[in-house]
Amino acid sequence: MEMEKETTNAGNNTGKREGEAREQVDSSAKRLKQCSIEADAFCCDVCSKPLTPPIFQCTEGHFCCSSCNDKLPTKEKTFFSKDKKCTLGSACTGTLARSLGMERAVRSILVDCRHAEHGCTEKVAYCDSVEHELRCRHEPWRCPEPGCLFAGRSEAELLEHFTGHHKWPSVAFRNWVPFDLRVAEPGTRVLRCENDGELFLVSVQAAEPGGGLVVSLVSVRYVKPNEVGCSVSFSCNSRHHSTATQDGVRPWWHSGWPPTEHVCFVPKVVSDDGPDGGDAGVVLKITINSVFDEGEDSDDSTYDDCGDEYEDDDEDVNDS
Repeated sequence: MEMEKETTNAGNNTGKREGEAREQVDSSAKRLKQCSIEADAFCCDVCSKPLTPPIFQCTEGHFCCSSCNDKLPTKEKTFFSKDKKCTLGSACTGTLARSLGMERAVRSILVDCRHAEHGCTEKVAYCDSVEHELRCRHEPWRCPEPGCLFAGRSEAELLEHFTGHHKWPSVAFRNWVPFDLRVAEPGTRVLRCENDGELFLVSVQAAEPGGGLVVSLVSVRYVKPNEVGCSVSFSCNSRHHSTATQDGVRPWWHSGWPPTEHVCFVPKVVSDDGPDGGDAGVVLKITINSVFDEGEDSDDSTYDDCGDEYEDDDEDVNDS
């Protein structure tokens, strides 16, 4: 009988402890929902950007993202393996390794989208918040023109602003279908895709010295690298043909406005009025392609990995 009582008491104590543990977990969860955490605690100690998996940590407690980890010096450990060495601080010589605990933490923290005031109701993992906010459909449609503070609620509002307020000409196109665009002087043209309504901008700027024009093509909204590409071809005369391709069309804010990255250079073409005449301009044949129309997956690499490819098959560039 005494043994049965002891067994019963032990079972009751175990059940009581389990119940208390559950209450503590529930209480801690409630307190966590009301707590505040410094955002810096979940930022890379090298680039100060939010940490996203894979995350690495040294023995001194420094965290770095995958991109920064790839740029750190390597110390060869064996013929087959290499260790990354932390360089944060002169006294830190710790070896970097995956921090699965921090990866679990950044995945478990849910935050509101910064476009919540514009209607977004999604809660996203902290490590995915930047990616979500770049692609959030509730982000205002902003005008890139310096000094212009316009922020529309849709593509239609922004298109009306471009064509009505700034008087930028608009051209409609379809993905994978070549279309013509004549350029003769600096200015901005708006391209509207009939497939999905996306807007692109063609910036034409004067090239100095020597004359001619540089042409840039950028998106209005964020697109992942290699989601959208383009090719531009033109001829200055019967013996000249040039083609330039851009594997990844970047958003206008990637290099600022006017853009500092160009898809092609168009030399000056003298008009039939003689050497003192103005620039006759050229007709660009542009093709914009989207991987979504081909059923392909997009490349999720960084913009730094997305380079432009230029081809020039001039037969006689000096011939006028």
